[in-house]
Amino acid sequence: MHTHSKAPASKLAPEIKKYLEASFPSHLPGATVAILQHGELIHKSAYGLADVGRGIPMSLDSIHRIGSLTKQFTAAAIMLLNERRLLSLDDALTQHLPNCPAQYEGIRLRHLLNHTAGVVCFTEVEDFESVEASELSQQQVLALFQNAPLLFLPGTQFSYSNSGYFLLGLVIERVAGRPLTEFFHDNIFSPLGMRSTALEGHLGIRPIQGYTQEPDLQLAPPISMAIPFASGALVSTIDDLIRWEASVGSASLLPAQAWQTMWAPTVLPSGETCFYGYGFERRSIQGLTVIEHDGAISGFNSYSARTPDRSLFVCLLSNTDSGDPSAIEVGEALMLALAA
Repeated sequence: MHTHSKAPASKLAPEIKKYLEASFPSHLPGATVAILQHGELIHKSAYGLADVGRGIPMSLDSIHRIGSLTKQFTAAAIMLLNERRLLSLDDALTQHLPNCPAQYEGIRLRHLLNHTAGVVCFTEVEDFESVEASELSQQQVLALFQNAPLLFLPGTQFSYSNSGYFLLGLVIERVAGRPLTEFFHDNIFSPLGMRSTALEGHLGIRPIQGYTQEPDLQLAPPISMAIPFASGALVSTIDDLIRWEASVGSASLLPAQAWQTMWAPTVLPSGETCFYGYGFERRSIQGLTVIEHDGAISGFNSYSARTPDRSLFVCLLSNTDSGDPSAIEVGEALMLALAA
């Protein structure tokens, strides 16, 4: 989509609708899309199909796996516990998980939040595909990665790691004394009115059918959501993520300063800046600064982004993991068009 209009967003609505209809055709897996400008909802719609085999159209109530968008909720939960002084971001991981291997002794919670812990990512371990559909216990998931050597000295480099957020989920459970899914529900989802968001399966909340289009359109292969856990096992709806956005950056859930900390880039000891904060990434899209994240998990891909002043927010949830264009490509195009 190409537009250089500075007209109000409502004037762009026909072009946005046309672009999204082309991106998510009516006969293929689709997406739900929301756009907010200055806190006002200017576009919300569903495109394509929720179930291709049965011809069921996508709806705004459709529940999607959101993949790594889960990480901002896990990071917010850690920040809530920090605000309540039940933990500190500078705590050693082994303080809360004493059974961790000795090589983890130098890891601080903040290293897990910003992916500077050096922990091998479980999705990249050898033969991961052979176990990803298995219902593993937490100990079995830990066994996938915790004995692998650290990639580097904690805090010195950046390497994106789902394992780090899995460990943060265990820390939340240990500190809160209850399952992660209950902590999320009682401290984040219920207070914000997010009634269709949960770790997949909790309270019977399950997603619509997901698809892959490589090499041809087919049902996405099964995976166990016990493995991604706090790194990627949440499901949600576009309306719930609008409710979440209303709290992000405001003081309704966390103090404003906590959000600023979560959005801030990480400066490494070498002086190099990596642009991942805590569950969010600060990026430049053709000169436009955004606070964003995407999620990719079997059958689904997702994207959410906001400008730092929260004047613009875009969110897409798609029930295909290999659409062309992807949710992130469509989201970035919308951000650029509306910021122009």
